[in-house]
Amino acid sequence: MRISIIIPALLLSILTTAQVVPYNLVPDWISTPNGQIATGLGLADINGDGYKDLVVANGNDIQRQRMAVHYNQGNGNFNLTPDWQSADIDYHGHLACGDLDNDGDIDVVVSVYIGPAGFSEPGELKVYYNQGNQLEANPSFVSNPFYTFSCALGDADADGDLDIASVAGEPYGGLLDYGKIFLNDNGAFQPAAEWESSILMGSLDVEFGDFNRDGFMDVIFVCEGTPNVIYLAGENGVIDEGPDWQSEEVINYINSVDVGYVGSQSIVVMTENNQLGGNGQVRKYDFGSPFPSSSSASWYSNNFGYGSGIVLNDVDLDNNPDLIYGGWWLPVKIALGDGTGFEMNTSYTSNTNSVVEAILLADLDKVDVEVLQETFQVSSSQANTNMIVLEKQVLEGILEVWRNGEIVPAQNYKHVPGKPWVIFSDPLQTAESVEVSYYFSPYPDMAVTNWDSNKGDYIFYNTESSVGTEEHGDKGAGKPGGLEVWPVPARDWVRFSNQQSAVSGQQSLGNGYPVLGRHGTGKIEIYNTSGCLINSVIWPEGKNEIEINVETMQPGFYLVFLKGESGIINWGKIIIID
Repeated sequence: MRISIIIPALLLSILTTAQVVPYNLVPDWISTPNGQIATGLGLADINGDGYKDLVVANGNDIQRQRMAVHYNQGNGNFNLTPDWQSADIDYHGHLACGDLDNDGDIDVVVSVYIGPAGFSEPGELKVYYNQGNQLEANPSFVSNPFYTFSCALGDADADGDLDIASVAGEPYGGLLDYGKIFLNDNGAFQPAAEWESSILMGSLDVEFGDFNRDGFMDVIFVCEGTPNVIYLAGENGVIDEGPDWQSEEVINYINSVDVGYVGSQSIVVMTENNQLGGNGQVRKYDFGSPFPSSSSASWYSNNFGYGSGIVLNDVDLDNNPDLIYGGWWLPVKIALGDGTGFEMNTSYTSNTNSVVEAILLADLDKVDVEVLQETFQVSSSQANTNMIVLEKQVLEGILEVWRNGEIVPAQNYKHVPGKPWVIFSDPLQTAESVEVSYYFSPYPDMAVTNWDSNKGDYIFYNTESSVGTEEHGDKGAGKPGGLEVWPVPARDWVRFSNQQSAVSGQQSLGNGYPVLGRHGTGKIEIYNTSGCLINSVIWPEGKNEIEINVETMQPGFYLVFLKGESGIINWGKIIIID
């Protein structure tokens, strides 16, 4: 299972201190620094084994360095040094991960902040395409030169593929530029952006989201020295040329942004970095109906300094988003939310003092993954839109998508690892029924990049995870959905026991999400964490238990479903080891 760093005895008392949130105060895993100035972060399955890998962009504006990937060893643990590095070096900023060329593999796009000569020369945008089990050594796509520190993936023209939004400008030198979007053309991009913002900005972060909840994807640029701006999609799903919202604050020195959804509203949280000015706070903005043309923040944190990475998630499982953020030479903090704002005195402050750049969440060993399903009935007001927002803030992945009772091929929808949305190639139509089955974990781990070259990157494993509780062979050890599975872990065979009879109509997979099955009577289906069907075995009539030989299955984590005529009856998890 997981291998942790050795913690000095002086800190053991800290680790056992009662906590409101499920993370130790010191990281459980620290990469070997090796002088790396880590900035961009991605958690995505690069080598196709079903487990999310750690993707890191090194360099910042300090030293030209390489892109790197630490491969997940299948148990949430990683080598302390990278398993893959790019052949080229650059002043890499932030990155984004997604399937850009529609081949089922995760590609990586990264912003290069400044050029080889330093601040006197602009950087560029690069794409490293996945060759099936690793990224290419040199990027196949390189944009025309411009200063860019961050990028994001989303659908800017409602055609169902992933476009690239990129910030522009160099705030230290007061060099403003136009925010840019590079449109995806069958996996290829033009060196010059097809879309540019109508106003100049000094932007440091960007994110896609459905801010006005109209079923199309919009984009926000957060800026240093200029107002934050949102560009909405028009009636045809194409991002507007002029800004539809601007922040009202006169003082504006924003570093990072994240987007969340609460009911029919969207929220935006952002960190302020007071290196060049400002107060060094976290801000929260609310967006509902009617959508404002401008507004000020509805909540501010206390002043805390050089704000940087930020992410939203329901940490304490009370159905309210909580705030996770960090700063330069500062700890990681978690402020619990109450549905309106966040606590002023944070419930969690890590015992670290690093230069935090990015923070992301994922269940890295997938032991606590659940399968949830949401059903959407498309209303007339949603006709011809192509985006669905799911309830959970941080998704592990998509299992299946159905439209009107028929499965949607994977190439006809897109999802970015960790994001709470799905976009479609074919627009949704009035009265359609859409069902999305997806992976979710209530106990994600927390990864952090640091650009302090004397400190490595961090992983804080979730202390509420069931890792370790399923390592015995007791009957019923793996029954998250009611299907008894043993032994856990297994090598040669797995036995399943089901005491629940088939049901008619809808069946829940926990948390009240209905599941409408589309498969035949009485069978066990085993899926890997990428959603691929690995094995299917008929469950004989009248049997309460069956046994399946798993000797030929690769070691790893799998989901298993017992399906009847009316749909999924029960589900469980199995772990195969050597």
